[in-house]
Amino acid sequence: MTELSLMTATSQDTLGTLRRTSLSGEIVPEEEILPGLRFVTDPAAGMRGHFSSPRNRLFEISVTHERPARWFGLHLRLDIEDLSDLGVIGFAARVAAPHALSVAPCIRSGTNEGFVDCFYSRQVAALPRPLLHLDALETDGRHVGLPEAAPWRELVLFLPTKDFRLDLHDLRVFAA
Repeated sequence: MTELSLMTATSQDTLGTLRRTSLSGEIVPEEEILPGLRFVTDPAAGMRGHFSSPRNRLFEISVTHERPARWFGLHLRLDIEDLSDLGVIGFAARVAAPHALSVAPCIRSGTNEGFVDCFYSRQVAALPRPLLHLDALETDGRHVGLPEAAPWRELVLFLPTKDFRLDLHDLRVFAA
């Protein structure tokens, strides 16, 4: 096993399970769909949503909101507490949506006070045809929101805060 796969074992196992199986259900805020994978929603928005994970695709997501949401995110736990021996932490995503929309990705790192977010420089664009997005953050201390050590980390994909449909065909996380 390579160093790369060891650092992201939980996320890769979770994403691999989604690729191999068919899951579906209502989006329940904070409830893990699989170990380390959950949706986090603004409770004031009255969000209702459904997800399915057809074989060979991670997610098809449909969401409606009664009121404008402040946030809505898909959170994936990462097994990367220490960045000192790494140069980058990144992801590749293949997405599509019936109407153009964007997704804001970030690495969320736990702190003694709560957490800090470090957003990637580009948002993920979704159009009616699947698009590939590849991005990475350098881990050399240049990002204030990306501490070298953290008790936990997540990749968060901040989804639209209005009604939407999104297909997440694939997601790969890497650190090297």
